[in-house]
Amino acid sequence: METVFSSKQSQEAVAERVALVLIVDLDDDIGEVLGESMIVGYERVVEAGLAYATERPDDADVNTIFSGIQLYRRLSGLYSYVEIAIVGGDRRGGIEAQRKLRERVEALLNSLGGRAEVYIVGDGGEEYVASHIIRDIADVVGIKSVVVSQHLGIESNYMLIARYVRKALTDPQYSVMFVGIPGLIITSAALLLLAGFFSLALKISMLILGVAMVVYGFRLEGTIKSTMMRFVEEIRQAPHIRLGGLMALILLSSIGVVLAYLGYKSNGVSYAIVSILSYTIPLTLTGIITYILISRVLASASEGKIDISRNLALMSILGFTALAFYDLGSTLQGLIESGVDPLGVALQGVTQSKFIQYIVVGAGLASLTELVSRALREL
Repeated sequence: METVFSSKQSQEAVAERVALVLIVDLDDDIGEVLGESMIVGYERVVEAGLAYATERPDDADVNTIFSGIQLYRRLSGLYSYVEIAIVGGDRRGGIEAQRKLRERVEALLNSLGGRAEVYIVGDGGEEYVASHIIRDIADVVGIKSVVVSQHLGIESNYMLIARYVRKALTDPQYSVMFVGIPGLIITSAALLLLAGFFSLALKISMLILGVAMVVYGFRLEGTIKSTMMRFVEEIRQAPHIRLGGLMALILLSSIGVVLAYLGYKSNGVSYAIVSILSYTIPLTLTGIITYILISRVLASASEGKIDISRNLALMSILGFTALAFYDLGSTLQGLIESGVDPLGVALQGVTQSKFIQYIVVGAGLASLTELVSRALREL
């Protein structure tokens, strides 16, 4: 089944333009098998299609390649020049695959003078993802979705299920979601159940599942991974200094969590929320400030690289944000003790506290610090 959306130009008008048939492969299966993530030209694409079909005859990408070839032949009579290419992303998927796909398409368009009308061919929704990635650098006029219909017997269904199970276990792109996250949930729940905390086990499991859904739903895994890699690299560069900042961060955050839990156990949900606002968030932000001060400022100074302007701006906004949450929590506690209804507590807490003022002052101070730093660098 295919769906093609294109503008209604006349055949004569179209014949003056250049077309590019773009076969997208975000997970780069074709590149993994053939050793090339970008294959350009009709003859090379046909050869690649035959070679890939020989290696993986049951892969849906085979149908995608030959559907792209079919579209190329259809457009050859309408355009003065038509190019076809297979462009892959990355095996890791996510942000990295999208970034590489965009870079390769941009290079391909530059080789065509940047004026080609692009027709995207893909399967499984990759064509629509690709259209969003490249829409600001390419004139996308058509999208072709390839859906393969097959009649499967019982044995074939079992084989297909087994293939997908094996892929979920071995492919890094899927194993985290289908094996890693469920494994973490089961392990956490089992440990809490062994300790007799049935209710807590359910809540922790739901929390882990919810966080995983948010991360993968909003495609944040690439950002989180790159942030963690930079963090680990920071620790490795000067471990004797940076580990001290990390321990301070963990200690202050843990104290904040314990205070929130004690507030919940002693006075219920309302005071737990107050404790989170008054202690957990401010202490965690204070821990981050301490980490920056010890692990970045002092470490840079010990290496002879004194450049604290950016860190100072970050510490400013984090410090005032901590004050904002502390003041909001203190105001909410007073309102709760005075007997205001829950909705009124939330609204009055924001309006009567200095929450917004502290946030504005912190952002303003951070901006001022950055402006002064730039001015000093230009002198």
